[in-house]
Amino acid sequence: MKKRAPKKNKSDILKTYLQSETDLTPKINETIFSRFFEILERNISDHISIELRNFGVFKSKFMKSRYGSDPRNKRKIYIPSKWKVTFKTSDNINKKLNEKI
Repeated sequence: MKKRAPKKNKSDILKTYLQSETDLTPKINETIFSRFFEILERNISDHISIELRNFGVFKSKFMKSRYGSDPRNKRKIYIPSKWKVTFKTSDNINKKLNEKI
């Protein structure tokens, strides 16, 4: 049986980051942390690819409108076009993920 991985949200990651970083004040570190996510969000919403070396690439991809089916009653439904964020991991992350298998 597959083991479920624990979940972490942004505040959990921030706590871990603040515990490991002692060079600057917690307020400055928190500002740096939030600013990083703001920059990521802005660039993704402007459809700019973001490559973080040895981590992965974030891209926004346009999905055309299409017809799908409602799984509850099998009726056809219209799915409008939208933008979607994709993430491709780097080879380093893939190796770390699969070394424990």
